[in-house]
Amino acid sequence: MQTQSRRIFPRNHYEAPLQYLSDEPDRYYNSRMFNFSQGGLYFEPFQSLEPKTQIQIVMPNYSPDTTGPEAFQSYLAVIRWCHKLSDEKSSRFGVGVEIIEKSHERFINIEMRKRQTCDLCGELMLTASVCRLDGSICLCPNAF
Repeated sequence: MQTQSRRIFPRNHYEAPLQYLSDEPDRYYNSRMFNFSQGGLYFEPFQSLEPKTQIQIVMPNYSPDTTGPEAFQSYLAVIRWCHKLSDEKSSRFGVGVEIIEKSHERFINIEMRKRQTCDLCGELMLTASVCRLDGSICLCPNAF
């Protein structure tokens, strides 16, 4: 019999450092992420975190040119589950979070609304670079 996964998005193995803001204001804790998906991520802190609470996650290796989780500087997330790791030598916990908001997601959505498609070749371009003929046809600079 095949078991069904409750996950909406597939997990991707990815190790990276992260920091999270927990109970104490302005106190970030270091941790390590081990996988992520479009809707969440898994990391292993040294303290138990309460499910259903919101946390701020910061990616110290932020790089906007990448496609992984470090493409965003920070995340607002809600803790979905937290379990003590079964390894007797470890004092870490496994934590799964659901991502609520990504740091520059709103900026990207606003920028996408400022884009148009060339009526001739279909290229996506910023509205500022549109060349118009008689006010009705939008052309990219190459097609113009």
